[in-house]
Amino acid sequence: MGSIATEGRDLSSEQPELFPVDLLGGKAPKSVFVFEGGRIPERGVGPPPSQTNSKSKLIAEYLSNFQRVTNGGMYIDGFAAPQSRGHEEAWTARRVLEVEPKRIRNFWLCDIDPAGIKQLRTLKAEHHREPRSRRVFVHEGDFNEIVHDILKSDRFTPRAAIFALLDQRNTECHWSTVKALANRGGRTKIELMYFLGASWLHRSLTQSKTPDRIAEIDRWWGGPEWTSLKNLTQIGMVDQVAARFSFELGYKHVNAFPIFQNDTGKKRSFYLIHASDHPEAPKLMTRAYLKTVGSVEGTIADGQTNLPW
Repeated sequence: MGSIATEGRDLSSEQPELFPVDLLGGKAPKSVFVFEGGRIPERGVGPPPSQTNSKSKLIAEYLSNFQRVTNGGMYIDGFAAPQSRGHEEAWTARRVLEVEPKRIRNFWLCDIDPAGIKQLRTLKAEHHREPRSRRVFVHEGDFNEIVHDILKSDRFTPRAAIFALLDQRNTECHWSTVKALANRGGRTKIELMYFLGASWLHRSLTQSKTPDRIAEIDRWWGGPEWTSLKNLTQIGMVDQVAARFSFELGYKHVNAFPIFQNDTGKKRSFYLIHASDHPEAPKLMTRAYLKTVGSVEGTIADGQTNLPW
C-alpha cells in the first residue's frame, strides 16, 4: 500500500511473492508495480497518476516526520475520497492513517461524493479504534458547510496540533472555509496544506462564463477580485494565492511546492501551499519534498531560493 511504515524495507523477504516471476516468463504482470523495494499488487489498472501518487506520498511523509515533533495531533481532510478512485494505494487518507507510529489520534474525513464516502467508510472500518485511542470520523456533504461543525468539536484543545488538508479538484474550497480554519483559536493556527490546480487554473478562470460557474469562483476566491488573476502567469497566480495565506490569514511560514504531472518534471500540475506557525514546519516539509519529489530549481526545495512571502 505504500505506507510510511514500510518505506525502505524489502517486503519480498517478509511474505511470499503473489506473482512469482519465474511462472510469468520472467516478467511481472501489469497489475504489479515496484514501490520502495517491494512488489505490491495494485488496486487499479496500471500505475496511479504520477501527480496523485506524489501528492499523497508528500503529505504522508511530512506528517510522519512532524508527528514526532508534536507528539501527536489531529487531522482534517476536506476532500478525502481518493483522487483516483481505482488507485487506493495512492490515496492520501489511507497513507496518512498507515503512518507509523500511530500518534495522530483523531481524523475527520469529508467528501461530497457518495461513492467516495463508501470508500471512506471502508477505510474507517480498518482504522477506527486501531489503536484503541484512535478515532476516525467520516462526514458526507459539502466540506464548506461541514467544517463549522467540525471546528466546534470538544476534541480540539487549545494546545492541539491540527493539520488540515485541502486537496480540492478545481475551485471547490471556498475562501471562507480557509479563513474559518485559519481563524480557529488555539496556541497556534491550524496548519494548512492547500493544493492549487495551477496547470488548468488560468483556462478555468478565462473560460468560465455562466453565472453559476462565476459564482462558484467568487466563493473560491472570496469575492470577484479573482478576475485580476487572468492577466498573470502560472507562477504569478501561485504567488498571489500563497501571499494571501501570509498577509490576510497571518501565517508566519508560507511556501509553495510544485507537483509535476509526470516523472519528466516538466509540467507543474499542482502547487502545495503550505502554511504554518510552527518554526520547524518549513524545514520538515522541505525535507519531505526532497525525499518524495526531489530538488526543484527556483523553489525553497533547491536550497538556494527563499520565496518572498
